[in-house]
Amino acid sequence: MMADVYRSWYRPLRHEGLFHWHSMLMAGNRYIETVGAYRTHEDAMQIVSGRLDKPTIHFEAPPSRQVTDEMETFIAWFNQSGPNGQTSLQALTRAAVGHLYFESIHPFEDGNGRIGRALAEKSRRKT
Repeated sequence: MMADVYRSWYRPLRHEGLFHWHSMLMAGNRYIETVGAYRTHEDAMQIVSGRLDKPTIHFEAPPSRQVTDEMETFIAWFNQSGPNGQTSLQALTRAAVGHLYFESIHPFEDGNGRIGRALAEKSRRKT
């Protein structure tokens, strides 16, 4: 996947690119429902800790039905905040904010951390 990140270094971010990365990461994984697409399950995507019978919910991502719209907004922001974008940010600022933004949407069933780190790497491009 990282080789593809570097090959697509200067290309705008697109849904299809994210789906391709996710497919590469999840190839052969039989434990998730959706590979190469945004999550579709009805269950809440939560970050929890504590006991299984009484968990502490630290964060809840947007429901699956909102993920595509949230990702449209994220992708537009990501592309506009690049070096030649309308709202260009310094590379490290863009990497940090972009990673947090992507992770807060948590668009995939699994692999969000790895893809988020790949996006942070892609954010480092200077021109």
